[in-house]
Amino acid sequence: MRTNLGAALLGTALLIAGAARAEETPPREIVTGADFRDICGAAGKALSNPPGEGSRAAARRCKDYMKNFFQLEAARPLVPNDQVMCINGSLKWQEIADTVLDWGSNRAEFDGQSADVLMRAAMRARHPCPGGT
Repeated sequence: MRTNLGAALLGTALLIAGAARAEETPPREIVTGADFRDICGAAGKALSNPPGEGSRAAARRCKDYMKNFFQLEAARPLVPNDQVMCINGSLKWQEIADTVLDWGSNRAEFDGQSADVLMRAAMRARHPCPGGT
């Protein structure tokens, strides 16, 4: 009887540990526009402060991607002396993700392209620079 109870408890503990590990599996990398929509969409409102409903793992991946995107854009603009987008520093990560998700929601032509192309197009469309650049 003790052996069966011990085996049952061990089996239950392993199932719980396996389920917890499965939930912690980070989403795949964001490479394409479809990846951005899938991962940042799964983040839901978890990018908000305080976080709302959504996947925190997806939110971390989404935020990391967006941070990297803006660092690279600042380091090497698309065209010298051309501002790709004009955003004020007060936009929050949730607002940026929502902007891109909303703008790109029905634009399947960005699915197979680089996520950078989707980000750039959405931010340029929603936050154009003065003078039309």
